[in-house]
Amino acid sequence: MWRRKAGTTLAEAKRNAAVFLQETEQLIQQAQGQQQTDEQKLLSLIPKREEIPDDIDAHDLIQSVTREPTYLDSKGTVNPEYLKLYETAKNVLDGSARPMHTPEQLLTRAALLKDPSQSTAFEWRRYLLKLMEHSGKEYIQEITRDDALAWRAEELGRCQASTVKTRLRFLNGLFGVAEEEGWVQSNPFKDLTKRVKAKPKKKEVVVLDQADQSWQKLPQHHQLLWHILRWSGAHASEVGGLRWEDIDLQEEVIHFKSHETRPLKNSYRVRTVPIHSRLLPILKQEQLDERCEGLIFPWAYSAKRDRWCEAMHWHKIIGVSPKATHDWAATCLRSKDINESVIGRLFGHTPKTQTSVYGAVDLPTMRKALEQLT
Repeated sequence: MWRRKAGTTLAEAKRNAAVFLQETEQLIQQAQGQQQTDEQKLLSLIPKREEIPDDIDAHDLIQSVTREPTYLDSKGTVNPEYLKLYETAKNVLDGSARPMHTPEQLLTRAALLKDPSQSTAFEWRRYLLKLMEHSGKEYIQEITRDDALAWRAEELGRCQASTVKTRLRFLNGLFGVAEEEGWVQSNPFKDLTKRVKAKPKKKEVVVLDQADQSWQKLPQHHQLLWHILRWSGAHASEVGGLRWEDIDLQEEVIHFKSHETRPLKNSYRVRTVPIHSRLLPILKQEQLDERCEGLIFPWAYSAKRDRWCEAMHWHKIIGVSPKATHDWAATCLRSKDINESVIGRLFGHTPKTQTSVYGAVDLPTMRKALEQLT
């Protein structure tokens, strides 16, 4: 058991926690007998540099962690591996050495500082590990601008420009954290999206006329999901993770809350929205028909990808995807001149201006607005 002061502010606590986790990982590796390279052993002495006696030199420091020979033969041929260790040992002693950091350490630090959604953290890991595999590098500090350019070129060769730009933004954000923390001197992914020209995609107006006439063609267990999406305008992943206890038929509201299986993207997604008058009798009948508890749509969760409501193929059946209901709701409410702040609150959108952060939207106002959804 270790006990250490976290800090006097939240920012200090997050940084100290990351450092403490790193030190703990080293101790666990040692306890499990996992082998460190000689360079890693030398770099692990950085936090204890002040404890190293003043009269010790680089050769002595190397001998304390390894038996790597200075010469390869009796003729005095210098061992190149020893020379690398000697430079590292000198840097440790003069304070210029910096510990090498793995992708896992960067992901941990970024998560502590940025508190990402589960989906964002998944994408961080996915593309960072792909980058490391592509470059053949083990540590974050080894990634160069050339590595970043080569990775971008390969991605552009097999993906759409818009997709590549999104992936570059993920990596730019991660290496931005590494730069802020002093792990790298510069961010190799900075400004790499500037010259990637994605063709703007014109968004067509989605209508639900056909779907409203044919939703009964959906599989039976999909139909309630359709109704909630149709009359709430909520994101498919949010509705897919709803539990029966999130629906309050007495107050006629739906509570969108985070839970272990379905954490919401950010604090603005945590909200309470009214139940549309067209949806209320459907939910009441559903609760009368069967005993309702736990997740409403447990089948909608993909444990393999940690995603909700994927690959349901509604477009082939009713002509629209689950996402189309959200697009239609926004289009419909805007056509009725509903205030953008009210729409944002209903759908859990992050405010785009500082002014939008101030104030609140009460439930009667949201109920009146949602009833305009047709």
